Amino acid sequence: MSRTRQAARLAAHLSEVTGVRVELVYDNGPRWNMSWPDGPTHDQMRAHLEEALAGHHFPDMRDRQLHLNRGTTARAWAARAIASRREGTLAPAVTEGAAWRRTQLPGWQPLGGDKLTPEDHALLRHVDQLIEATAYPDQASAPEDEPLIEELLAAGSREDSYGRRSASEFDMARVLLNADRAPSAEQPPQLRPLPTPAPAQPRINMDAEQTAQTETATARFLRALPGAREVTTTGELAAILARLPEATPLFVTDHVVSHPGPLDDPVHAVVAHLTPGAEPADPDNPDSEYRMLPALGLTTIRVDSTQNAGAEFERDGVEPNDPLTRAEDRLTSRGDLDGGIRDAAHVVDLAARLLDEGAQFIPSDHEAHATVTVETSRLRHAAERLRKVAPDAQEASES
Repeated sequence: MSRTRQAARLAAHLSEVTGVRVELVYDNGPRWNMSWPDGPTHDQMRAHLEEALAGHHFPDMRDRQLHLNRGTTARAWAARAIASRREGTLAPAVTEGAAWRRTQLPGWQPLGGDKLTPEDHALLRHVDQLIEATAYPDQASAPEDEPLIEELLAAGSREDSYGRRSASEFDMARVLLNADRAPSAEQPPQLRPLPTPAPAQPRINMDAEQTAQTETATARFLRALPGAREVTTTGELAAILARLPEATPLFVTDHVVSHPGPLDDPVHAVVAHLTPGAEPADPDNPDSEYRMLPALGLTTIRVDSTQNAGAEFERDGVEPNDPLTRAEDRLTSRGDLDGGIRDAAHVVDLAARLLDEGAQFIPSDHEAHATVTVETSRLRHAAERLRKVAPDAQEASES
């Protein structure tokens, strides 16, 4: 029997023993990645695995490096949070954890964490620790927890653009904190969705006089810079600036643009061009309504060495050259799902490659190495699935 078939049978055996779906995925060399959602803890699953390998059914898997990784679900998060809340350990953990962060990490925020409060961080960490230490964390710890788990999942869920709802631990954490901070006098704290902020009103509102001023300013700008122009020296840039009013705003694009397709001899050039800008009608009040005005843009464009960068910039079809920025542009603005999903898959592949490089610095027998390796494999599979679904997604969006 081949090792692949033995791996499949071993996964099926462990699935039957534990009651959860166990997957065994080949990585490279002797390494195999084992994953399962919720279910037994790592130690429990390791014991089940060792017992299975001690028998005579899976001899070819005994010398393999099996790295274990347990995934979790939103329900597991809700179940552990509700159990801790009922037991009275949730509020003290949040208070203690938030106090520690304020004294030990003043002003520090991880990437993307600027919207999380110390209480948010403390609650998320506390529940994650409970999940790690609990077998079958998605199951209610007491019968009275079940309705509250469902209530929290519903309150912490959002609907995406396709009408599908999914719960997030970040939203559920906010719901819990909000409920415990503001209990009603007539009834215990309720787990209800937080109110959705009202949509922001358009900030640009120009009357006829302001519109005429903008048109005059734009005409003056175009006399100084009739079209997009490549800038290769500080002297050329200084000459352009000297012809523009001193109050002209300046915007520097934070990404490189290009036309789709390969180039024989690619180079990067800086192009000066007209770009729309906006400023508050009341400079002392940034929340006041805005008015439009022309601004000088400086953008880097990737072109062939024989091409005119300014002319290429003004052609239709220029888009971000960076795949992540281009994916955002195609998926959120242009409706190009096929291209955007392929770009996103490329970014996922790049992340997997970087993680694979970083894993070389982690001892192979350390749990962190196993986790990074498993997630790297999952990223590669996700990228491949995204590429396959891209054309179907585009077709579905146009039907």
